[in-house]
This record gives sequence, structure tokens and C-alpha cells, in this order.
Amino acid sequence: MFLLAFDTSTDLCTVAVGKKGVLLGERNVYAPQGHMQKLLPITDSLLSEVGCNIKDIGAIAVGLGPGSFTGVRIGVSIAKGLVQGLKRQVVGISSLDALAKSVSFHDGLVCAVIDAKRKEVYFCLYKCLQGKIERLTDYEALPPEELCDKLNDINLNKKVVLVGDALKLYAPLFQERIKGAELALSDFWYPRAANVGDLAFDRLERGECNNFLNLAPIYVRVPIAEEMWEKTTDLGARRWRAKESVEGDKT
Repeated sequence: MFLLAFDTSTDLCTVAVGKKGVLLGERNVYAPQGHMQKLLPITDSLLSEVGCNIKDIGAIAVGLGPGSFTGVRIGVSIAKGLVQGLKRQVVGISSLDALAKSVSFHDGLVCAVIDAKRKEVYFCLYKCLQGKIERLTDYEALPPEELCDKLNDINLNKKVVLVGDALKLYAPLFQERIKGAELALSDFWYPRAANVGDLAFDRLERGECNNFLNLAPIYVRVPIAEEMWEKTTDLGARRWRAKESVEGDKT
């Protein structure tokens, strides 16, 4: 079975085609804010390169984020359209999981970190062993300084490999503040479609797939537009004041 995989959660537009768990080809194009224009042409070109027609695709895998809200929505929407048109299976994969998979040759702790803007990072901590990943925390968003404290509390001075595009901004901070921190090479800083596909093949072999109607991005936090709506509309403002009141009661 041919599998088409792609991820648009970061500045990298990445597409891969595999068969029975073997990578046949991958294209990676740096395209900040250009995923809508790039994704389908890249896909067509790659399919032609590997000698595969879109109708030969038996399943589709898509990175669900977290990451760029717009980028993730584009990827999920295109995946849904292809699945509905082709009547194929679909598998949604966390983009943080795909990042961890890219360095799963390292046995030990791995922390995937994606720039969340607004001085925060999306992250998840994993245990890697013999190419397999095991998630140890939820997908979260925190200021980088708080992530440092959290990892120091968790890893108890063990080595932890950090991977992801948040390293472009926070590598010096992480190296200084996180005990045992090691930084992955920049070649691994973006989720790659090949790793999205690998994780999807594993799920398909277990008989797992998503209902395309329920396929949704992993946002982790409320999108800015929704947050602004909540703050500026009458109904939203009431909800926001109630939310702040509840959070204040917890402190």
C-alpha cells in the first residue's frame, strides 16, 4: 500500500511517499506562509518522481500540529479533501511526535520543542528506545524559562536531547538552564513527512486510523483570533472574565 504523508505545521512544507513502511521519496521546501500554494504542486511532483498516481495512494497521513495555526489548518483541510475524494484511510500524527521520531536513534530522553510565538514553546517529553518513542508528558505550551524548570524537575540530571525549531531562538537558554541538555543538529529541527509516515504506518499495522470527519488540529492553546473574539465580543468578554475569575481562584 502506498502512503502519502505531509506536514505543514512549521515553516517547512514537507511531503513523503512510502510503501509498506519503506520511504520512496520526500520533498522538503522552506515555505513560510506559503503552504497553500506549495503543498499540492510538491505532492504532484513527488508522486510523478516515484512513479505513483494519486489514485494509487491507499492512506494519507497528516501532521496535526501543534505549530502555526494557519499552517496546521491548511494541512488538515487538504488531507480531509483528499480522503473524502479518494475514499481512503487517514491517520493524524502529532508534529511533536514526528520531531521526536526523527532523533529516536538516541536511546534516552528527548524533548521536542516548537516555537509557539508569543514567547512560548510547544513541547512534549519522550523516552526513546531502539527507534520507538514513548510520550511521557502531555502536549503543552510554556514560556521557555518555565520549560527549563519543568525538565529539571523531571529528568533528575539525566541527559535530554532537545529537537525542534524553538532552538533557533532559545538554544543558549536551554543549554544554560537545563541540566544534561544536548541539542539536536539543525537538520532535525523541523517535523519531516517521512517521520509522519513512519508513525502512521505503525498505527495502520495496529488497525488504527482516524475518522476524517473528526480529524482536527492539535492547537494546545486557543488560537489568537478566537482569543481576540472572546475578549472583544459581549458573549466572549463574559466568558473571558469568568475564565480569569476561575483561574484567579486557583491561585
